[in-house]
Amino acid sequence: MRIKHPLGFLYLLVALMLPASACAGSDTSPRERYRQFFEQRAIPVDKIGDFAPLFAAIGNRRFVLLGESTHGTHEYYAWRDLFSRHLIAEKGFRFVAVEGDWQAIYRLNDYVKHRTSEDIGTVMESLTRWPRWMWANREFAAFLEWLRAHNAPLSESERAGVFGLDMQDPEDSMAAVLAWFSENDPDNLAAVQTAYDAVRTQPEGFRGYARNLAQGGERLDEELAIAVGLLRDRMADDATDKTLWAAKQNALAVKRAEAQYRAMLFEGPHAWNARATFMHEAFLRLAERHGPNSRGIVWAHNTHVGDAQATDMVNRGQVNIGQLLPQSEGVDQVYTIGFATSEGTVIAAPAWGAPMQQMQIVPPREDSYEAILRASGLTQAVLLFDESARQEHLVSPFIQRAIGVVYRPPGEAYVPTILTVRYDALIYIDETRALSPLP
Repeated sequence: MRIKHPLGFLYLLVALMLPASACAGSDTSPRERYRQFFEQRAIPVDKIGDFAPLFAAIGNRRFVLLGESTHGTHEYYAWRDLFSRHLIAEKGFRFVAVEGDWQAIYRLNDYVKHRTSEDIGTVMESLTRWPRWMWANREFAAFLEWLRAHNAPLSESERAGVFGLDMQDPEDSMAAVLAWFSENDPDNLAAVQTAYDAVRTQPEGFRGYARNLAQGGERLDEELAIAVGLLRDRMADDATDKTLWAAKQNALAVKRAEAQYRAMLFEGPHAWNARATFMHEAFLRLAERHGPNSRGIVWAHNTHVGDAQATDMVNRGQVNIGQLLPQSEGVDQVYTIGFATSEGTVIAAPAWGAPMQQMQIVPPREDSYEAILRASGLTQAVLLFDESARQEHLVSPFIQRAIGVVYRPPGEAYVPTILTVRYDALIYIDETRALSPLP
C-alpha cells in the first residue's frame, strides 16, 4: 500500500496522530503483531547471495533508494557498496547519487570515469566540508575504487558515475561556476562574479546572507539566477560538453541554496522542502542525462529516502525524495530500502561543527521498532514489505531511530513511522560498528 491517493494520505495522517494501541485490529497488541511478523518473515543474511529475494523483489524497477539510520555506521556503507556493485554489474544501473554536495562529489565522478590520473587518496582529500567523514571514509573509497576498475574496460558513454544530490556547500559551486566562465565565457564573467560576490563578500557567506535578510537586507535571488540564465542560453550540446553541463548543475545548486537560506527566516517546512525538492530535481536531471531507460541508485539517510507520508513529517508539511520520486516517476519504478540498528558504535559529533567522535549507541527506546526487532531475536536480516505486510494489523505507528551527524544521547531523535509503508524493505543489523574515516 504505497500512497497513491488522498484517502491513503488521510489515513496515514490520522494513524500517526494516534497512539499505537488505537490502531489495534485484534486482541493482540500492535507490538506483539510486529514481533511475530518480524520473527516469521525475516530472512537471515550474511553475504550478497542471501539477498536474492530482495533483488527479485526489486525486479526491473528503475530506481533503488538505499537508506541509513545513521551517518556513521560501517555496515550501512558496506552493504550499500555491495548492493550497488551488484546492481551496476548485473542489472545495468548507470549512476549512484549520494547525499553529498554536487561539486565535491563530481570530483569523485571524474576519478571513477578515468578523467584524472590522481590516486584515490588525493581525490578524497578534496572532501573538506564538515562533516567530512560522511564521504571521506574507507568504506566509500572502496566502492569508488571498485567503480573505477569496473569502468576501465568500458567506453566513456558506458561508464557508471557517482554524483551528489545536495547543495549544502554553495560556495564551492560558485567557485566552479566562476572557473567555467573564466575559461569559456570571459565576456560574462564580470556579471556573474558581481552577482556572486554579493554573497561571497558577506561574513560567513550564505549564513551571513541569511542574517542580513533577517535584518531587512536585500534579497539576491534574481542576482544568483543570472548564471543559470546565461548557461541555459548556451547553444553547445550538453551531451558532448560535460563541463557546460556540470556548470549548469552548480549554478542550479547555488540558486536553490539561496532559496533554502531565505526560507530559514520563516517557520514551517519551506527550508527543508527547498533542499528536498532540489535533491529530487537533481536526481531527475541525472536520469534524463543518462537516457530514458537509465537506472539509478540513491545513498541517503532514511529521513530522505523513506516515504515522508508514512512518518510524522506529513504533519509538518515536509516532503522528501522518497515521497517525490514515486509520485513523479510512478510507484512501480521505485524500490526503497531502509536500515536499522539497535546498539554498537557510530561516528558522529556532539554538536554541529564539532570534531567527530566514535560514540556508543545507547539501547533503543522500548516504544521503537528497534526494540521490537531486538526482541524478535534477529541479528542480521532483511524484511520484505509486500502487500500482505501493509494490511490493517501491520500499519500501526511506532518510532524509528534517526541518528544524524550530531548525536547527543540520551536525547536521541526518533521518527514516528509506519514501517511497512515507509519502505519496501528493511535491513536490520542488531549491533553495528563505527565507520572508518580517512585521516
